Amino acid sequence: MVQRPETSARKPPQAAVRSWNRPAPRGDVRLEALLSAAEALLAEKPFTEVSVGEVAARAGISRPTFYFYFGTKYSLLAALLERVMHDKLEIALRGFGTTETDPDPQRTFEQNYSEILALWREHSAVVVAASDAMASDAELREVYTELLGLFIEPATAWIEQERATGRAPGGTDAATLATTLVWMSERNLYAALLGMEPRVSDGQRAAALAEVWIRGVFGTGPRSAA
Repeated sequence: MVQRPETSARKPPQAAVRSWNRPAPRGDVRLEALLSAAEALLAEKPFTEVSVGEVAARAGISRPTFYFYFGTKYSLLAALLERVMHDKLEIALRGFGTTETDPDPQRTFEQNYSEILALWREHSAVVVAASDAMASDAELREVYTELLGLFIEPATAWIEQERATGRAPGGTDAATLATTLVWMSERNLYAALLGMEPRVSDGQRAAALAEVWIRGVFGTGPRSAA
């Protein structure tokens, strides 16, 4: 977990302090109360209707204590999103291993997407609120983009390795392809949370996403290494 930024004047320009604070490690009782209270409120009402005072009251702490952890309610939403995305990353990385060749990557991706979608459904209020709020808060949008970058980097490395072994053909730049596939998957999962058409089962959606990844990287399926 990324630590809260330092406020020292000696901070280098490229790592300038943001107006929101990164969360402390898990285990901080007041922080956990804030995050739990905020997620519960998001399940009850839109993010635009949730106030700092409500979150603090639900968490059983004072407003000044809230501001010790977060600069705004957008900061709190960013922290909630970070929790969910890092848990998702742990699942996704099983499909992007670069030390061993996966004999059945489509099955791995399908299983991973089933778990990821279940995780997102469990925290759907957070994911939907963060996705919708990006349009009105530049820093939250930056956080969202940075978090997706945590998926894009290992996906790029995986594509490059599959090409290097001869199992996947060359083509679009690996980073561009990985970025496109990650954002495509994110938007598809978001649509699933909203219940948008076409309404298919989670299993069908996971299978379709896995197939898109495999066809996008391998063409029709992994080749045997020469």
